[in-house]
Amino acid sequence: MDIRQQRKLDHIRQALALDDGPLSNGFNDVRLLHDALPTVDFRAVDLSVPWMGKRLTMPLLINAITGGTSLVTEINRRLARLAARNGVAVAVGSQAAALRDPRLRDSYRVMRDENPDGVVFANVNPNTPAEKALEAVNMLEADGLQVHLNPAQELAMAEGDRDFRHWSGNIAELVRHCPVPLIVKEVGAGISMETAKRLLDLGVRCIDVGGAGGTNFVAIELRRQGQSIPAFESWGIPTAASLAETVWTVESRQPSGDKATVIASGGIRDGWEAAKALSMGASLVGIAGAPLKGLLGGSPGAFSPSGNAEGDKAAQGWIDSFRHALQVNLALTGSSRVADLRNRPCLLTGALRDWLDLRGVPAAFWARRSGEE
Repeated sequence: MDIRQQRKLDHIRQALALDDGPLSNGFNDVRLLHDALPTVDFRAVDLSVPWMGKRLTMPLLINAITGGTSLVTEINRRLARLAARNGVAVAVGSQAAALRDPRLRDSYRVMRDENPDGVVFANVNPNTPAEKALEAVNMLEADGLQVHLNPAQELAMAEGDRDFRHWSGNIAELVRHCPVPLIVKEVGAGISMETAKRLLDLGVRCIDVGGAGGTNFVAIELRRQGQSIPAFESWGIPTAASLAETVWTVESRQPSGDKATVIASGGIRDGWEAAKALSMGASLVGIAGAPLKGLLGGSPGAFSPSGNAEGDKAAQGWIDSFRHALQVNLALTGSSRVADLRNRPCLLTGALRDWLDLRGVPAAFWARRSGEE
């Protein structure tokens, strides 16, 4: 097993062992406005959303952190089955290992084999040449391609990249040549307004903010080396702040017409927080930790790629709870569908409001919406 394959296994074990954070995702400072006289039937609330020419049963993306080793093929198989069973999107982890070693491709391809009709995202790093990115897409017959930005994680890795100068230029090349929609995503440190503007200028049409507050890859990499650096592990933009900055950037740069799409991820744990993210302007919510911990038993000692029926039951239970919480939030805001929720008043308060004030992002943009489309 080479160093990259070992790192993938280490990532899973450490993701199970470490708590989210240490930063909060910021959603405690977000409140949806209660509608005491709703005009909806809870049983008829429609969570389905169109996505990449297909229809999801709800706006959920299961973000995988695994792949690149035959030992975790079964994990991806079970995640794919979970996504297929529930009609939600799913993404693989970085395909760099399989692009170098074709013997590892089955650990990714299983995502499509087990989910032939679903929405599946491929995943590459920002140094990947266009022809290799096309290989990654074809490997999965992918509906979209994630390009992950992870400079903090790279600097935390002893074997990580140190030269980021070519990332922007290569992303522009991928935008031009990728045959499927391109999603640029952070992996736990968030997207700022400035970065969002640069991505839009490069032609990117979908941004996944990947904010701080969830799985902490800096902490994971440091633990692999037997280190702990609290200041480094606290680096990044909380997810709610990153989402607000990115949504505001899109709205101010593209006030009408065909707008770029925003995905919210980074420490979102349930349907309650997902509803807040959707109300703030996310089109989809990405979650990695909760489904993975359900499948694998929730602790490093219980780590077993093949898992058991109890793990599958726990992951399905989490999905069911997510769905119900989202339905409750829609009903209590008077929303019969997800698009309605994006037009309801949403209050950004506390430390999040302070952050946005300092950054020149008007919280009133969300608070004073009329509720009308």
